[in-house]
Amino acid sequence: MISPSRLIRPLQRQWRLLIVLLAGVGLAGLLALLPAESILILAGALIVLVPIALIFSEPVIGAALTLFIAPFAPLENIMFHLPIESGQALLILTAVAWLARMLYRRKLGIRTGPMLWPLLLFIAVGFISFFAAQSFELWAKECLKWVEVLFIYVLVVSEVRTSARSRNIILAAILISTLFEAGLGIYQFGLRGTGPGSFLIAGLPYYRSYGTFEQPNPFGGYMGLTWPFATGLALFAWHKAIAIVRSRPLKWNTSQLTTVAFALISTVIAVMALLALVLSWSRGAWLGAGAAVVVMLIVALRRPITAFAIIGGVIIAILMLNTAGLIPQSLTSRLTSFTDEFSSLDVRHVTVTSVNHAVIERLAHWQAAQNMIIDKPWFGVGFGNYGAAYDQYRTLNWPLALGHAHNYYLNIFAETGVIGLLAYLILFVSLFARSVWLARRPARAEPPSHRDQSGIGIRNWQPVTLIAFGLVGTWVQLSVHQVVDNLFVANIFLLIGVTIGLLDGLTNEPTSIHR
Repeated sequence: MISPSRLIRPLQRQWRLLIVLLAGVGLAGLLALLPAESILILAGALIVLVPIALIFSEPVIGAALTLFIAPFAPLENIMFHLPIESGQALLILTAVAWLARMLYRRKLGIRTGPMLWPLLLFIAVGFISFFAAQSFELWAKECLKWVEVLFIYVLVVSEVRTSARSRNIILAAILISTLFEAGLGIYQFGLRGTGPGSFLIAGLPYYRSYGTFEQPNPFGGYMGLTWPFATGLALFAWHKAIAIVRSRPLKWNTSQLTTVAFALISTVIAVMALLALVLSWSRGAWLGAGAAVVVMLIVALRRPITAFAIIGGVIIAILMLNTAGLIPQSLTSRLTSFTDEFSSLDVRHVTVTSVNHAVIERLAHWQAAQNMIIDKPWFGVGFGNYGAAYDQYRTLNWPLALGHAHNYYLNIFAETGVIGLLAYLILFVSLFARSVWLARRPARAEPPSHRDQSGIGIRNWQPVTLIAFGLVGTWVQLSVHQVVDNLFVANIFLLIGVTIGLLDGLTNEPTSIHR
């Protein structure tokens, strides 16, 4: 005998669907009666209120939205002159939502990892440099920047450790932001057909890509941080996809199709990001990408001799192509003009031309930083105070300060002294070493006696391993690029904070704070 409840349940579902449809029709009719101005106001309110509601329901969504919106800061500053950037506003809203959730639950759900301590060390040195700072405002802004890095690191670690969905939201946000910026940069290079005159590439009818960063160098730096990360995710996805294809009998289901689709999409994003980096025409980004590829290859292959053989073969092939004249002249001149001007760091007697202006300007700012270091070697001129102190230490022909030394190592040395430089090096050596260790460690289930005799150094093809492998390239790219630039600008530092958080959040090691 069939129970009445089993007969009523399908009817209840139909009534619910009917009520939803009637409510939708009624709302559409009500909107049709409103004037156009009211509809626009209502739409604007929804655009604002819906993200706020989502952030308060799931703070990690706020971090994801911040990652996507933060790179728009330079464009917003030019177009709207807002008192606060939308990315910063979203970050504040996310912090409020996260705190409100903890108060509501009456539980401090803060988790951290090993990278907390070198990060705190560097921030502490920055705070101590207050006593040497000439400008309190510049010092406070630089300290606030690193406090934001610390906050988003703690948030990502805490959320990713407790929820696989939070991990996927963060990973998706990085990939979507990378896809958008890379696509925009490719469009700006050759598909749009126009652009700023100063970005026109000599000898070519194309323009340097700059995305929403309004400058090619930070755009190239952003692409440099994201393409290795996307590559790590693509390798993980392809490892799973190949295993699915090899399985017998092969029965496609939604999960398997999603895995293959993700492998294709992440590969496209990685390739587009690397292509956009090249099209930025940023020599620092090129050098960083070359170094990242070399180090990632050495980490990926267990036998270093194999990696060096491949690298040597690639170098020989490039030299042969250059000798045969198959590499575009605009590309080779871009690199050779860069290295030719670095024969001397003293720019006081160098003749400045339209060709060498950018390089000589960098060297002039390096020289000013060196003068600061000589004068105040231990504690520097104050965190963020390079621009404030520049006029006292500059060379005669370069009166305008760019705000930083166009070399982050010299910049941090000049601002925080040798103590700050050591703290910064400890931070990034720790990041690199931890990433390499996670990328090369074997699976826990692997018996000690079992050793893979293949030449592959990556033995544990899990998300944390492949993400750590991608982050190896990210840290190398950042470290090399910052020899000629400063990438802690245009909210890029928020992405760096998220990636540090992922590095600690995807492991199951004991946490520092947990109540």
